[in-house]
Amino acid sequence: VGTRRAEAARRLVSESAPSGRRRSRPETVAGRLGEAPPPDLVVLAPRDAVSVHAPDPQLVEPLIAAGVPHLYAGVVETTGLVGPLVLPGRTACAGCLERHRVEREAGHARLLAQWRSGRTHRVEPVDLTLATTVAALTASHALSLLDGHLPTTVGERWETSLPTLAWTRHHLPTHSHCPCGAGTADRWEPAPPATAPSTPHVSGARPPAAHLGQDEATRAGAPGAGTVARGAIMRNR
Repeated sequence: VGTRRAEAARRLVSESAPSGRRRSRPETVAGRLGEAPPPDLVVLAPRDAVSVHAPDPQLVEPLIAAGVPHLYAGVVETTGLVGPLVLPGRTACAGCLERHRVEREAGHARLLAQWRSGRTHRVEPVDLTLATTVAALTASHALSLLDGHLPTTVGERWETSLPTLAWTRHHLPTHSHCPCGAGTADRWEPAPPATAPSTPHVSGARPPAAHLGQDEATRAGAPGAGTVARGAIMRNR
């Protein structure tokens, strides 16, 4: 009695959870990595159009330094993207992509600087069916990696669009001047191009188990991801 409703509500919440602390700013990748052992995989799903097509290299610097694999995915209007799955020091990272783009297009660096200037950008609505398809394929590829396989998004980006949902594969080369070091390491050989490629197996990974659903993926024309495992946890941006 005699207290404003908003103030009384805040006091009630504080008394119910006295140990709770308000965060002064959003949690960052660097902050999460500093608090616990690095995760096996981080999934990054930016919402704005430029970040989907041109991921920010600064965001993943802690992941590159810690050697944490990370997988990109996103939807922009009627276009869906899955990949690349970055293996730090072995395959192309966001910095490699940006350097190649800047070399091809003189004004690309200025465009990115303007876009990343700190302004808030509106998140455009996307098609629900397309978003669900991209999310499912992303989860399948992530679980495939956690199960000891190398899915076809390693060093590659898969792109699809409505209404046909035909998948197109793009190889992403490393850059010799990128500080990630992938451009000077042993050359990564991607799997042969195919409509529905299977999951390659490399030395050092666990022997592959029987692939699940590969025939169905081939008939559907979608990129295969191989065997999946239950109980894996992905961290989304």
